[in-house]
Order: sequence, then C-alpha cells, then structure tokens
Amino acid sequence: MEQKRDFSLINCFSSAMVVYFLTIPLHEMFHALTYIAYGDKLRVFSAGATDSMGLIDRGSLPYFHRVMLAGGSASILNVIIGIVLMIIVLKASMGPTLRVFLIQLMGAQLSEGIGYFMIGGFFGAGDWGNVFSFFPDDKGFVTVLRIVLSLVGGLGIVGIFFLLNHTSYYFIKDVNNLQERNSVGFKLHLTVLIVGFIVGMTISAMSPFEELSLLIGFLYNMVWIPFFWAFMFTGVMKVLPPKNSRYLYPLPKEPNYMLIVIGVVLILIDIFVFGPGLFFA
Repeated sequence: MEQKRDFSLINCFSSAMVVYFLTIPLHEMFHALTYIAYGDKLRVFSAGATDSMGLIDRGSLPYFHRVMLAGGSASILNVIIGIVLMIIVLKASMGPTLRVFLIQLMGAQLSEGIGYFMIGGFFGAGDWGNVFSFFPDDKGFVTVLRIVLSLVGGLGIVGIFFLLNHTSYYFIKDVNNLQERNSVGFKLHLTVLIVGFIVGMTISAMSPFEELSLLIGFLYNMVWIPFFWAFMFTGVMKVLPPKNSRYLYPLPKEPNYMLIVIGVVLILIDIFVFGPGLFFA
C-alpha cells in the first residue's frame, strides 16, 4: 500500500505564518487603538512600528496612562493574551491542528510581550524605552523600573522555553526516540522562529521609520529565541520529559490547503502592504 505524504512540516509553517500575522501587526494595532482611545490621531501604521500625531501632552497624564499611551499597552496585552491561551492549551480538549496553532500563537504572544519587557529593561529600547522617556528619574524611579522589567523579562523568557517544551510532548509518542523528538521540536517550534526572523528582517529593511536600522530590527526579532530553545530542549537536550505519557496525537499530516493559502496571503499582505507603511497624515 502506498504511504501517504506527510504534510506536517508544511502545515506547521503555514500555521506559523498565520501566527506571525496575529502577533506582530496585531501588536502594532494595539498601539494604534491606544492612540485613538486617548484622542490622538494615527500618523503612520506599519508592520514594524506605528506612530501618532502627538496631539496629547503625555507628560501631564497620570503614570498609568503615560505607560499605556507611550507604548506599554501593546506588550501588556500580548502577555495577557498569551496567558489566556496557555490556560486553554493546557486545560481544553481540541484537535491536533488547533492545538498546534494555539501553542505557536501562545508562544508568540508571550515572547512578544515578555521580550519587550526584557529589551526595555536591559537596553532601554523598544516600547518601554519610549515609556521611560516620559518618566522623571526622581529617586531612581526609572532605574528601578528597568531592573524590575529586566528580571521579569529574563525570567519570563526562560519560562517560555520550558512551557513550549512541555507542550511538545502532546505530539511525541516515544520520549526516548530522538528522531521523533527532533521532528516534533523542529516542526512545532523552529518553524515559528524561521518565519519570524525572515519576515521580521524583511519588514525591518522596508520600514518607513529611518531610525529603525537592520541592527535594531535584529534586536527586536530576538524575541523569537524561545522557539529555538524549545526546539533544543525537546529535540536535542531532552529536558524534563514527562514521567507519564502526555501524548495525544501526531502532528497533523493531512494537507490543510485552507491554512496554507491563508498563511501565504497574510504574510504577503504583511510584507507588501504593511511593510512600507500606511500613512494617514
């Protein structure tokens, strides 16, 4: 009997493309909606950055509102969405295709949100670097905030390594089979990193914001690193394999043509429409 072709790698790449679109452009959409909610007007929206007309005196706002309007709202929302998805992934019953998608989306949302905490804390860059500029450093307030964000970001990123590794074993029947672990780790996790870096660096090169150099774009795209370590933990290092079987089903092998088409279309929109940016004023 002729063996059917295994489309699990293509399916995972397609899922990763949809996940990218629902993470990076959505992150920028959160910024845009925050500007509008505070009565500002959108100046430019792009796949990698968003800016407003600056009609609001942010320095006169209470601290919470300064954080939200200066850029903190998007990463906080990413983390909230990621935590909700984590609860669903760990507690709910679902089919393999949906579970793959939600695991990748969960990891992407958490990596984007917590990654910005770490980048802001360690380097004073990104959304939180912008937030810091609207706070006086009285009594070392900004310094303390950066230290806190660095700790939360660093510990959170490491936590994502273990969380994603934990989810790998829903698809691994024999934890002692190196080839099976490697295959699942690559398809489930490393596909997200590959899509994230390739599309992210492409968009960084096309950004309408001149201050966003390729070096800064590379720094921002380091938020996808948890997917690399998830692959390493699962496929290479065999970190914390479950004592009892967590296996539910193999990665979906039947070709999901709708997912493939949606993934390609969304990435093309992201690169060729949102990449150069939409200008409103």
